Amino acid sequence: MNKTWLMEVADNPIKHNLGMKKDDFDLLLENEEVLSWFSRLEERARNHHIGDVHGSHDYRMENILGKCSILGLSKKDEPFAKCMSFIMDFLEQQVQQEPCDELNYAKLYHYRDYEKVLCCYLPFIGYHEEPVVQYIVKQRIKIIYNFTKEKRYDIYDTESIFPGVKKEWRPYIIRQSLYADGNIALPDMHDVILFAGMYTYLSKTEKDKVESIIEWFFGVGYQNIIKRYGYFYVPNDRYNAKAIIFKPYLVDLQHMDVNSIDKGDFTSLVFQVLMLAHFRTARESLWFQLAMDYLDTFRCENGHYIFPTYLITEKQDCYVIKGGHMNVGENKKKKLYREIVSTYWMEKIDQVIQERGM
Repeated sequence: MNKTWLMEVADNPIKHNLGMKKDDFDLLLENEEVLSWFSRLEERARNHHIGDVHGSHDYRMENILGKCSILGLSKKDEPFAKCMSFIMDFLEQQVQQEPCDELNYAKLYHYRDYEKVLCCYLPFIGYHEEPVVQYIVKQRIKIIYNFTKEKRYDIYDTESIFPGVKKEWRPYIIRQSLYADGNIALPDMHDVILFAGMYTYLSKTEKDKVESIIEWFFGVGYQNIIKRYGYFYVPNDRYNAKAIIFKPYLVDLQHMDVNSIDKGDFTSLVFQVLMLAHFRTARESLWFQLAMDYLDTFRCENGHYIFPTYLITEKQDCYVIKGGHMNVGENKKKKLYREIVSTYWMEKIDQVIQERGM
């Protein structure tokens, strides 16, 4: 069994995630990678620094919380929960505030950065029972479902004129009706993470709505949406147009040439498969089946996996949500490094499929 082998050869974070005693926080902190990321959170807590939420840098809050989740830190660990308390206090105040009436990027960020992005990993690290987390989840389900239930993919405004916007961007300006009140109605990768972590705790009605949202990604029209999703047009702000959300990019596995793939397109694949495995509509899709088949090509005779490095990237200043921080506290100098990390991620994917498939 791969789990048994991993418990024998892996370092503490993987052992912790696979079922080692849950009161082993001190053992986790002996791991250099865990200590490094926890220290970032500690510094934030000392300074009550909420800003710099969204972005690829390692100092960004979304990467700090995402990496803490990957490494197995959670609310059950008292020192970790103590550091997290300022974030929870901020969120409770944030959802009670109303941004200005005028549409600007600050209003979009009010909901995106300081609610959704800040919240998206919280269910995975033990905060699913917090009323503020439940509130944000319910809001995102309601807002997104009201759009995706129509199974529409005509998200671009092809009729208006957009002065000051780059010519090549103009065909991909997102309809303002999809974000007029500051809440973006399009589902993005942060939403997928938020719903994946919260799925177990949703009502049947909420689960059905989430499944409908996830199904939207696999509709025929989705592939016509560009990789960057599109550009949000706010004419009176510092920038006329910006791309500010991440589309779950479903690489074309059906028509790819394995001998000439763009490795950059595959960096997020393992992380995406893990997140999408939480949803029945994703698991039943052709894309998911092809993704699992592709990952299975790296299965060894002994049942372990050895992925190419582009599937388990660990690189400074890369997005967790784009698969840029896939190490799980393993020593990169280990001879078995790739085999351990690859096998671990497949074990996690299989675990989710078995649990959700019940």
